[in-house]
Amino acid sequence: MEEYERLSDKIELSHEEALALKEEMRKREEYGELAHDLVHPATWHVVSRMDAFAAANFLNTSPLTRPGEGMVSNRPDGMVDIYWFAPV
Repeated sequence: MEEYERLSDKIELSHEEALALKEEMRKREEYGELAHDLVHPATWHVVSRMDAFAAANFLNTSPLTRPGEGMVSNRPDGMVDIYWFAPV
């Protein structure tokens, strides 16, 4: 398994890792460390193989995914992938 210093350095995330990264973003925003009106380094992340309901819940988990920060792509197996732009 590859080692990453931070989850935000990893491109492909599991659903659990993506939720942990969103929680980190929420906490940083609470303490004023993220200001969405400023330019931040950001990375596209991929959360693979989840059902549509889980994908919608993920995108609506605090902090909310803003327009242009995420998209969902259908998979041939009936699951979806989320491409998510995370400013962390």
